[in-house]
Amino acid sequence: MRAGSGNRLPPPALEAARRIVTETDRRIDRYRAALDAGADPAVVAGWITAAQNEQTAARQQLAAASDAQRDILTEEQVHHMIKALGGMAGRLQVADPEDIAPLYADCGLELEYHANQRVVTVRSQPADMCVSACPRGDLNPHAR
Repeated sequence: MRAGSGNRLPPPALEAARRIVTETDRRIDRYRAALDAGADPAVVAGWITAAQNEQTAARQQLAAASDAQRDILTEEQVHHMIKALGGMAGRLQVADPEDIAPLYADCGLELEYHANQRVVTVRSQPADMCVSACPRGDLNPHAR
């Protein structure tokens, strides 16, 4: 398994993006203070817009890098996960395919076999993924 690097930013670029977010926050605060002190609103609005545009671009870089890190597992990470499952992998290998099909469906597994390379590409999008905040605010929204 190979970890891709298409969307990954090198660490210095990530640090630069983080600095831009921090620095633009400070600039926007100063611009608002200037506005409160009586500066020309049209001029200050232009400054704020420019800073917000810089910040948005930097936040997009950080989000893309974060998504890339989250989406790609290294071979070592996969092996660690398999070991953590204990005998589960072995039990799945010998189980009746009809019995485990619902489990695979719930995991949103999609397997693509490339015969020439003898490689299987696996994608998973669990059906019950919780992608929004819990309405009660707790960390385990399914526990009652």
